[in-house]
Amino acid sequence: MNQNDLDFSGRTHLYYQLYDIICKDIKDRKYKPGDILPTENDLIAQFGVSRATVRKAMDMLMSDGLIGKRRGYGAYVEQAKMEQRLNKVIHFSNDMERRGYKTSVKMLENRKVMATKTIAQALSIPEYQPLIHINRLRYADGIPMCIESAYLIYDWCPEALNHDFAQLSLRRFLEENYGIVWKKAYQKIFAVKANAQFASNLNIKDGDPMIYLERISYNKDNVPGEYLQSYYRGDTFYLTAELEA
Repeated sequence: MNQNDLDFSGRTHLYYQLYDIICKDIKDRKYKPGDILPTENDLIAQFGVSRATVRKAMDMLMSDGLIGKRRGYGAYVEQAKMEQRLNKVIHFSNDMERRGYKTSVKMLENRKVMATKTIAQALSIPEYQPLIHINRLRYADGIPMCIESAYLIYDWCPEALNHDFAQLSLRRFLEENYGIVWKKAYQKIFAVKANAQFASNLNIKDGDPMIYLERISYNKDNVPGEYLQSYYRGDTFYLTAELEA
């Protein structure tokens, strides 16, 4: 970035131009999440603009969620937020890789449990029927993004207990070994606060906001077979839906 990047003719406000330059540098990853941006004084000297111009550009960047400010450190680049669509089932790994992120998974749990009343009602099965609980922590570019907690009917896929779904796609395993394909799903979305365990796994603070998705998936025979709980960091995701007027 340098002063030659600005047009002082007056055709476009200088703060808009400065905003565009810094925004482009962030999107091009010249400045990565967590990086400290140049100070106000540095930008004033670099671009030959007023303090008011710099502050207005920085306020716009903050309003767009691209930067934050921390006392004693100055402005820093926020973690980019990921879109989660509400009108289509999105698979985390496929979605992140499509966006250019490298994904990874850590298995937190894979064990046999009994259906609680809530899960039994959701899956239309008797209470205490055996389930498989597969709990995974998902990463994008090494940053923990969400926790996915899937409950599957044990009798449908008992061998799932014997596999590491940090290395193997659960969706592909179910399809290839049991012919289970989820054809539709219903989900609820809530705003929740992270408890100490979620905060530790997601590298956020206890009490930080999270987006909680509760999904029931149905097979080709319209029978519910998966109860999924997903916990997304509130600072990395946002929700969108396409609506018809």
